Amino acid sequence: MFYVAKRLVYEIYAELTPSDLDILHRAAVDYCSKSGSTQCNWLYRNKSPEYFNNIMDNCGGIMEVYTKDNSGDPLSPINGRIDGLFFLAKNKNGIPPRYSYFGSMRLQVPTNVLLYMAPNIYFADFYCMQSEIHQVTLVMTKPGSESDHFCHAKLLPLSLTDRQNNPFLFRHGEHLFTSSKEKLEVELFYTEDINVGHFLDHYGAFFSYTKTKGQGHSTPGGIKKNPHCSVCNLPPAVQD
Repeated sequence: MFYVAKRLVYEIYAELTPSDLDILHRAAVDYCSKSGSTQCNWLYRNKSPEYFNNIMDNCGGIMEVYTKDNSGDPLSPINGRIDGLFFLAKNKNGIPPRYSYFGSMRLQVPTNVLLYMAPNIYFADFYCMQSEIHQVTLVMTKPGSESDHFCHAKLLPLSLTDRQNNPFLFRHGEHLFTSSKEKLEVELFYTEDINVGHFLDHYGAFFSYTKTKGQGHSTPGGIKKNPHCSVCNLPPAVQD
């Protein structure tokens, strides 16, 4: 009985289908099509100093994953379904911006390090909120993990070597690149806990302080996408 009930809940869960995600993915690729690329040496996560101090002082240096909130498309398959940590990929000539909307303290990690730990990449969302800035959400998973099995079934897998299909984060030669589109944020949901101390000591990660913009922190529960944007919403015929 337990397994039957679990299956029924699984089947009625309203979410974007693989076909819907394919349409969003093509819209995101088109959005980047007239832009170049820039080297992406770092992925980074900004929070308040209190957030990171608590991790280092009270959690043994372990930054634990948390359940994905409802930001972005309200029907995104990952909302409330998988756990992870958000990092941003915005770089300019290999260097992240010196500001953040999410807090003044930054954990900066070499891009190759996180890709080594969780090399499978999936497209999960394309959306905007209350501004002209659009966001692409990618999920990073460890092969064979529970999150990887979920994403393989629900999301669109991307190749790091196919720039045409994945202008968001791709490899060319020895380096990684991201789109240089001005009004685009590429966010990566990394689905493994991180031993921050180990990353600092052995993997070239470091803390720094940045300027804050906006409210300076994320919104609890997340912010849903703008339903009226003609760039990142599904066509009416698809939505119906």
